[in-house]
Amino acid sequence: MSFSPNIYLTTSRFPSSSLIKFTKNLCLIFPNSKKINRGRKFLPSLVSFSLFCKATDLFLVYENRGDPVTLVLIHLPKGPSVFFGLSNIIPNIKNRFKFETFLYPHVILDNLNSDLGKRFSKIFASLFPKAHPKSKRVVSFSGRGKTIILNHHWFEKEGILKKSIQLSRLGPSFCMHPFKIFLGILGEHRKEVEWNLTPFVNSFKRKKFF
Repeated sequence: MSFSPNIYLTTSRFPSSSLIKFTKNLCLIFPNSKKINRGRKFLPSLVSFSLFCKATDLFLVYENRGDPVTLVLIHLPKGPSVFFGLSNIIPNIKNRFKFETFLYPHVILDNLNSDLGKRFSKIFASLFPKAHPKSKRVVSFSGRGKTIILNHHWFEKEGILKKSIQLSRLGPSFCMHPFKIFLGILGEHRKEVEWNLTPFVNSFKRKKFF
């Protein structure tokens, strides 16, 4: 029996309408994901609720003046907790494709070849069940410099021999800028930092970051 993640997504407290919309759109990317209302809950309560509901992962999305700026991925029950800055967000596109979200997408992990890149590849791969053979969706994570670009596409095979492929953007798509990995769960008193983006790391061997 193949592994099937169970992902809960929520926002910072008192979210704007744009943050709520972005969080809902993330559910289109990640199978078996569900947005939950945070209300006035503090982080320990969110983690406890997620564990009670047997969630495998908890996503937290934070904003600045209505713009999503930080994404935290918490793998349950023991971590790690991974922090990303967000930029260049392309919202969900009203497309003509009526794709079925229960058809699990294909996942591409591109140019994540360093030890750090392989670490992120393992984290991303754990968020997706095995792709459905009839799925025409593809989610890609591409390492570029210090950034991981997430894209969400629909593909169609064209031509008489069906050898050419036409890609259409589904959205949302955005750039992820990793800056910290905790070995434990965010909110715990004792957290070991596995990796942290320091000014030295920020400038050294930039081309080999991933």
